[in-house]
Amino acid sequence: MPARVYLLDTSMLSDLVRHPQGFVAIRIAEVGEDNVLTSIIVACELRYGIAKRGSKRLTRQVEAVLGAITVLPLEKGADRHYAAIRTALERKGT
Repeated sequence: MPARVYLLDTSMLSDLVRHPQGFVAIRIAEVGEDNVLTSIIVACELRYGIAKRGSKRLTRQVEAVLGAITVLPLEKGADRHYAAIRTALERKGT
């Protein structure tokens, strides 16, 4: 792993999704894509957000962002399960 890496949170990645040529994208280009990562928790939050909205366009954008950077694992697939479970619970009012 490089000497300096950047762990992006939900706010940073949401901004990147909304503004693909914006500040976050510029900063990633400056530090190098290989030096940028996120956590599975952030992936959970983003995938929950797209599941809740049901937007195919937004889903493609989020998946493109998550596919371009390293996601540090908690357990493989936990983010998709989290999104499905949380969405189902909210729809039931819990």
